[in-house]
Amino acid sequence: MEHVTAFNNRMAVVGAADSLKCKLLAGTFTDATLQWYINLPRFSIISYHNMIRKLSQQFSASHHKVSSNNLFNVRQGHSESLRNYLARFNEFTIKVSNPNQELFVGAFQNGLRAGQFNESLSQKLADSMEEIISRAECYIKGEETNAEKRARDVKEKSPERKHYDIPPSRDRGTFKRQPEWERQPRRYAQSTSLL
Repeated sequence: MEHVTAFNNRMAVVGAADSLKCKLLAGTFTDATLQWYINLPRFSIISYHNMIRKLSQQFSASHHKVSSNNLFNVRQGHSESLRNYLARFNEFTIKVSNPNQELFVGAFQNGLRAGQFNESLSQKLADSMEEIISRAECYIKGEETNAEKRARDVKEKSPERKHYDIPPSRDRGTFKRQPEWERQPRRYAQSTSLL
């Protein structure tokens, strides 16, 4: 809060707009604060005052410290995105009383769901959470792009008939399933002609 107060005093002289204040304040973040800010969900900060409130909630002295061993209990949920898991995991690392990057990396990979990013980390181990964050960015973008495309495909998908072999019923305008013998191609006996 001392940092924010000093920042506010400097901004009072300049008279900057809220959006500019957010960007300038974020530019002063380092270490754990910067990691917290980077991992915030998109559009989660709606104003400068909202940013200050979230910042003070995250780093207030009332947060209890946790043991680094507790990080091994943090798991990626079945439908949880990589971005959300990374943000949630980083929230726990900030609260750890004895930070150890090697332990953080091991705990993160332990809780990570099976998938391409897990395979990448297995093939080339990361040295720090900073490296994990930078390597995860392309996988996060891929996940988000795939999710957008799936949503678009579902939205664009037109209602199609399930059974193409069923002609519409003339009496009610509905579809009736034809009996099996009617769906079989007709075979005619070869006629032998007498010449």
